[in-house]
Amino acid sequence: MYVYAGIDEAGYGPFFGPLVVGRTVLGVAGVEPEEEGLLPPAVWRLLSKAVCRGVSRRRGKIAVNDSKKLHTQAGGIKHLELGVLAFCGTMGYQATTVDAWLRWLGDRGHCDLAGLPWYAPSDGHPWGALPCATTAGEVAVARSMLGTVAAAAGVSVADVGATILFEDRFNQMVAATRSKAAASFTLVAGHLQAIWERFGPQRPVVVVDRQSGRMRYRELLAMSFPEARMVVLEENESVSAYRLELRAGRDGRGERAMVVRFEVAADAGHFPVALASMVSKYTRELLMKRFQAWFLQRVPQVKPTAGYGVDGKRFWRQIEPVLPGLSIDAGRLLRSR
Repeated sequence: MYVYAGIDEAGYGPFFGPLVVGRTVLGVAGVEPEEEGLLPPAVWRLLSKAVCRGVSRRRGKIAVNDSKKLHTQAGGIKHLELGVLAFCGTMGYQATTVDAWLRWLGDRGHCDLAGLPWYAPSDGHPWGALPCATTAGEVAVARSMLGTVAAAAGVSVADVGATILFEDRFNQMVAATRSKAAASFTLVAGHLQAIWERFGPQRPVVVVDRQSGRMRYRELLAMSFPEARMVVLEENESVSAYRLELRAGRDGRGERAMVVRFEVAADAGHFPVALASMVSKYTRELLMKRFQAWFLQRVPQVKPTAGYGVDGKRFWRQIEPVLPGLSIDAGRLLRSR
């Protein structure tokens, strides 16, 4: 069994909304890891009867790709939702509400949203039902098709998770680490540790989409895995790869190993990274939908925003004068840069 995992984020750079870092772990039967873990299975090809990369010629297939290519102006989050819920459905999970979805992903930050009323549930602002951009029937059909093809190909979804860093906690972490990149890596490290603990004996290969210009991760990994021996496989402008190893110890834990690869544009070449990108973006967009609805109800003359760039600045200029009247602390709303 080849354990093939991916980690990616959504919301690294905007002025508003949470940072979400997601992971997906696949199992591919009948394939053993290469010694250095450098040749992962071609999952798009293995699932080609049910999966494609683009939305323009889907012909009934499920699109899996970098989330930015699937979140379209015309379709919104429909393609993200269909793909994410179909894959999670093969694990037996069926989403019913946003709250239940976040809990299933392992997030607990949304259980304490004091000071963040644009997300917090209330009688007038309940957690939304899922699916919201497609239908339960469409998801069921896609899930059934995918399940049949995946079973025949020996591909299974072993784990899906996400960590959500809301604006106030994002600002606190950036202040503590003095770096947005360091704050993001803290979440990545949490996912690496979760994969290591659960799948380490199966020698997983984990690919992380590299967002910053950092080329060397050995020190960061050493701090996250102080008990493991590390081997640097390669460090260059496009790929930084490492193998972590731990021999069986007296505490009863067996041997484990893990290859971690930080790659530029990893979501284009690695299926579980693309799927993690979709999970992260879908989750963030569900929360931004709540964000936009809350502000639209209170400041109806202001056009909603996704929180990025020029449009994010426009939104801030328009809502800043009304924040005192809404009893909103700007430090909980506007993210540190």
